[in-house]
Amino acid sequence: MTLLQLQYFKTLARVLHYTQAAAELHIAQPSLSYSIKELEKELGVKLFEKDSRHIRLTVYGEQFLPYAQRALDMLDEGVGVLKQMAGSAQQIVRLGYFHSVSASLIPAVMMGIYGQEKNRSIRFQFTEAPSFDLFQQLKRGELDLAFCLHQDEELESVTIMRQPLYLAVPEHHSLAKRESVSFADFAREPIVMLDKPSSLRTQLDQVYTQNGLAPDVVFEVRECNAALQYVALRFGVSVLPQVPAMENEKVVVIPISDENVSFVRTVFFSWMKGRPLSPAGRRVRDYIVDRYATP
Repeated sequence: MTLLQLQYFKTLARVLHYTQAAAELHIAQPSLSYSIKELEKELGVKLFEKDSRHIRLTVYGEQFLPYAQRALDMLDEGVGVLKQMAGSAQQIVRLGYFHSVSASLIPAVMMGIYGQEKNRSIRFQFTEAPSFDLFQQLKRGELDLAFCLHQDEELESVTIMRQPLYLAVPEHHSLAKRESVSFADFAREPIVMLDKPSSLRTQLDQVYTQNGLAPDVVFEVRECNAALQYVALRFGVSVLPQVPAMENEKVVVIPISDENVSFVRTVFFSWMKGRPLSPAGRRVRDYIVDRYATP
């Protein structure tokens, strides 16, 4: 039994005329007659009978018709669901970002994108994670676009912003009242650092190495909020970008000003080379590149 046979049966049962049914189905009448005979052969019963010049459903045909109709309706419903899913999928953009841009950058980007009428049907699947995790997810195809601090030859990347880094110290620390500090001021302080995959950890390790020092690492953490918690508990200081959790009365945040070392990190907006983006993904990418990319 084939889908076409069910469709032919349904149409003939409604029209009750072979010539008209064949014309409606855009097939030759002999093809329709053959298909119905093959269906009757498979079922082992007659579905139609002739009465003079007309045909009508047999009792078997009448009994079978609702089931055929239900099967075809369910298939139509399934096709509709898949079309709806496919259409929606084209409007979903998987966007990744890390915590320190979640409050400063992402809301502004979203307001700008949705400010354009053509983008209002776009829906986002957001992922907030450490930069290295976003970098890996992007390369595995789990994200379409990402703001991250890592890049390599497999990614297309544009520079979006440069984040200044700050020294976070406990509220009563000896440096807490300083307007700014240099690397020499905190180089030998116990320090809370992000863990090894972090680009910030790599950057700080290089600063210590270039100055012939080894950092006194008291804790390694995955993200900035955890580092601030340990600073608030007076375990050490930490070098971090601006994040919402810095609004903490137990932590003092001090700008770092050093003639010999740049305490700034670069934020990239990236996507995979050679991996096609959906129309919605391209619109989001182009909007961000046009409005936020910097030299």
